[in-house]
Amino acid sequence: MPSYLDIVRSRLNPGILIFDPRNKLAFSNRAALDYLPGLRRGKVPPEILDLCLTLRGHKRSRSPRKEAAHCLVIDSASGSPISLRAFRLQEGSSGQAMMFVLVLVEKIVDRHLADLDFKKIGHDYGLSKRETEVLELICQGLSNVDISKRLFISEYTVKDHIKKILSKMNLVSRSGIIASLLQPPKKRG
Repeated sequence: MPSYLDIVRSRLNPGILIFDPRNKLAFSNRAALDYLPGLRRGKVPPEILDLCLTLRGHKRSRSPRKEAAHCLVIDSASGSPISLRAFRLQEGSSGQAMMFVLVLVEKIVDRHLADLDFKKIGHDYGLSKRETEVLELICQGLSNVDISKRLFISEYTVKDHIKKILSKMNLVSRSGIIASLLQPPKKRG
């Protein structure tokens, strides 16, 4: 069984993007440029700008908890999925604080979402059929609003299903769901 240090060493370096208070890209590291080559030409994917606006409160939150990091999975230029997680960064005193946004860009390499057997996952975690459907839509990067429209249920019902999924999977966030499902399967010995 690998140690936590082995797991950390085997991970790819995350891409780091920092946006200024006007949502202009202020910093990007090499990994971010590799994952999102359009950044070299000044093209920031609209999903990333949406994450920044949502985090700043200019758009409706996609996260069930306001204090949670906003997370999204999108396809990279190569077609493989990448995870985007946005966090607030404050600069200055509370009265004159300027809010920057940090976006972590991580390539998902161990398993692909399309390869997951959601019926089996639902069975393994004791999820209902509807909870399994919601889980699959979360993994596709849909917001609560989009999930409610797709399944013809209220947004409140979607939130309730997500709470139950998190509880049954012993997780605390949507990004935790995606991360746990994309881990390599544990070997039984």
